[in-house]
Amino acid sequence: MLENQRGKFISGEELAESFGVSRAAVWKAIAALRKEGHIIKAVTNRGYCLSEASDILTEKGIISHLSKDTKISRVIYLDETDSTNNYAKKLAMSGNSKHGTLIAANHQTAGRGRYGHNFESPAGTGLYMSLILRPNVEAEKFQMITVADAVAVCLAIEDLYAAARGKLGIKWVNDVFFRDKKITGILTEAVTGVESGEIESVITGIGINVTTKKFSGETKNIAGAIFDDGNILFGRDELCAKIADYIMKFSEDLGSPEIIRAYRERSILTGRDITYMKNNEKHYGHVEGVDDFGGLVIINDEGKNETLRSGEVSMVRTEEVKS
Repeated sequence: MLENQRGKFISGEELAESFGVSRAAVWKAIAALRKEGHIIKAVTNRGYCLSEASDILTEKGIISHLSKDTKISRVIYLDETDSTNNYAKKLAMSGNSKHGTLIAANHQTAGRGRYGHNFESPAGTGLYMSLILRPNVEAEKFQMITVADAVAVCLAIEDLYAAARGKLGIKWVNDVFFRDKKITGILTEAVTGVESGEIESVITGIGINVTTKKFSGETKNIAGAIFDDGNILFGRDELCAKIADYIMKFSEDLGSPEIIRAYRERSILTGRDITYMKNNEKHYGHVEGVDDFGGLVIINDEGKNETLRSGEVSMVRTEEVKS
């Protein structure tokens, strides 16, 4: 009830009557929530209020923000894990997971990005989540899952944070940028059957820097956070639920024009010069756009049209000279 009316006071009497318990039991529950770290104000004759600045990730908090017609089948919260994708893969391979199983963690000790990169995942400042999907998708549309994930992150943040509208961008394939800093990393992995060799499930992992301030190594100069000033305007519970609902919606129709249109509108590479690796050699190209399956359409350094389906690309700095 506090989560659903965050920022508003609810009287102790109303809480007691709603749950059929005593006022003393309500106070005991409030004390327990505060011990977990929730910021709850108490004012005589007004009751209790969950502060909008309170940002403790919980299973119940996530569930309370899922849409009424959500397709999420199960929510698992972990205070700490090596990687939500690792946890999700083990669950998927055990056969004990349904389409729409959501795993969320407060802290990852070994967060992973694409191509073996690390994803720093400090406790309490980020959202680290994975979804187990069992979509019926053709091989040529597989990359659209990653495309849809990036769009889901952007739409969820924009729904909750009006100031982000028009300022979020997607760097192909799936890095989300805000105010020219990378705030999100996405890793999509397939789980195939040993005997059939067919894709049985897809694990889509998302890491978002919400209030993270300190970064190290390769991310130090490019990473940022949604709320880099520490002024939290929405909680990680609500953001997690929004993203999950969008992904579940998109997974039902990965060919929807809505997805690719939203992706193209936020593409920060379109019209830019880039570098990319091919056959272990560095190449230059000019980005023309994104095709209907999420491929990056470029004019390569030989002046020919080419579509990149995978790999890492970098924007060419204005001072960089082609050679």
